[in-house]
Amino acid sequence: MSARLHPSLIVLPAVTFCSAAAALALEIAIVRLGAPYVGQALAPWSAAIVSVLLGLALGHMLGGLVGGAQASVHRLRVSLALAWFFAGVAAAAVPLLVAPVTEVLSGDQEPGRLAVLGLSALVFPSCVAAGLSLPVALRLCVKIADGVRPGRLAVLLAASAIGSVAGSALSGFVLLETVGAVGLARGIAWLWIVLGLVILPWHGVRPSLRLLALLPVVIAVLLSFRPNVGKACWTETRYTCIQISDKTAQNGDLLRVMALDEGLHSLSDREHPERLHLPYAALVDKLAQVAFVGSATPRALVIGGGGATLPRAWAQMQPPVRSTVAELDRRVAAEAADMMWADSPNIRTIIGDGRAVLRSLKHEPLFDVVLMDAYRSHSVPAHLVSREFNAEVERHLTKPGVFLSNVIDRYASLHLAASVAATLRQTFPVVDVWITDADGAGMTNAVIAAWSDVAQALRPQQMTVDVTRWNAGETTHTEQVVWRRFSVDELVQTRGLCTVVLTDDWAPVDRLLSGRSVCAVPAKMPRAP
Repeated sequence: MSARLHPSLIVLPAVTFCSAAAALALEIAIVRLGAPYVGQALAPWSAAIVSVLLGLALGHMLGGLVGGAQASVHRLRVSLALAWFFAGVAAAAVPLLVAPVTEVLSGDQEPGRLAVLGLSALVFPSCVAAGLSLPVALRLCVKIADGVRPGRLAVLLAASAIGSVAGSALSGFVLLETVGAVGLARGIAWLWIVLGLVILPWHGVRPSLRLLALLPVVIAVLLSFRPNVGKACWTETRYTCIQISDKTAQNGDLLRVMALDEGLHSLSDREHPERLHLPYAALVDKLAQVAFVGSATPRALVIGGGGATLPRAWAQMQPPVRSTVAELDRRVAAEAADMMWADSPNIRTIIGDGRAVLRSLKHEPLFDVVLMDAYRSHSVPAHLVSREFNAEVERHLTKPGVFLSNVIDRYASLHLAASVAATLRQTFPVVDVWITDADGAGMTNAVIAAWSDVAQALRPQQMTVDVTRWNAGETTHTEQVVWRRFSVDELVQTRGLCTVVLTDDWAPVDRLLSGRSVCAVPAKMPRAP
């Protein structure tokens, strides 16, 4: 038995490497599987990391106890195989449990922290079982070599660490775009089961137990071929789950919807690009027109392209608006051009983070309108609402230009929108917050307009836009939505808010979005005036 593995001691580092890679890949898989329901902001990532690391830590502790102090090589190999079998079966079940767990823990409410914790807990059993592998492998190494060999133990430890790195890198940069989150989870499950089959001492096991060892294979097959319940992705990328669906307007026109993870991002009209059916898009267009009218060659920068509905609409104007779109996800940009009909010579798409793209452009006034329409989960990336970012935008705006930010916030609190506006006021002379009470509760869009020229600012008390809605039966209808304008001071006084200046060093976006005031936190930065 020892002779079989001894040449060995290649097998143990190899299987240890693979198991560690699988555990860290599962961390990425659960975040992506849960993204269509809870997004992938800081909370889901943090919860997944905690779940995986706690599972591995508990597994490491249990691995030192497996089989007792005098465990034989045979018993250790059987224990290791059983642990990997369990890890594989548990991982195979994860894709099937995501939707029901989210539904149970959310009820009739919007998925919150309880759903995030529940989803992250799905990978905990697999990681506990996988965590057994390193200490058991170390004990096997000592048993097989008849003593402690520091060099060999170091190889096992290095294999585990390198495997963790490889699993994270391979899943994030290659596998998610190739096989998707469900395929990644199932691939991880099969990897663990294969490792169990490899390490199991078949020659020392009774025939009846050999057949029993095939049970995990049967279970994994059944779980893998069972239809997945939940939101299906049109295309899955390393960043998001793209969902595309069609609807019919009241006049018979084809409308196409693009959702990114759990958020509706774009709604485009095939026959009439100029018709903007989403409330925030219709308002943004009205505000942007003021800046475009005064320019012979209007130009816009859109950060967060999504379906590129607004750049497509602006490209139809006379004169046409030449839009530069900064889109982080290459696949999203491709779907916008192919599926959302945003393939126009007046739309130039640059793949990259919006702030990095902005920094790469000439430091001179280039754009009449800058639109910040990027988001992660329900919120905005912190580095795209900071005071430093606003200063970069201001340098690229023409004098009568406007910087428009689409901020998703809780209607009941609006802490985030108020702080974003207060931060903008430190750079721009006129800042307004536009809010609609059409939804009345839950999450809502707040459009924040920062004007570079007071005389050019469009500032009526309210504006009405036509939008398209649909009910559970998918029947569309048109209705009017009223947007109301508030200055920063009016919003703060009306809602009794406390605002903070958001900076690159400190931008508590998630806290503000949760409805918790920053007044309860010792300030790292001065409060907004």
